[in-house]
Amino acid sequence: MKKPASNIEQRYSSILSFVLALPLCAVIWISMKIVWPILRFCAKLAWKQIVKALSKSKVVKPPKATLYTPDCFKGAPNLAPAKSVRF
Repeated sequence: MKKPASNIEQRYSSILSFVLALPLCAVIWISMKIVWPILRFCAKLAWKQIVKALSKSKVVKPPKATLYTPDCFKGAPNLAPAKSVRF
C-alpha cells in the first residue's frame, strides 16, 4: 500500500509547483499586457493603410454602348436617337 504524504512532502510539493508555474504565468501576463497591445496597434495601422490604398484606386467604368448611325442619316432633322434595334 502507498503511504500517505507527510506534511513536509505536501509543502515541498506546493512550493515546487508554485516555482514551476510562476514563469508560465509571468509569460502569459507579459504577453497580455505588453505584446498584445503592440500587435493590435500594428494590425490597426496596417488595416488603415489597406483601406487608404483601396480608396485611392479608381474604378474604371466602361462607356455606355451607343448605336452606330450610318452616314446617310447623320444630320437628318426628323430622326430621334435610337434606343433599340429590331430585326
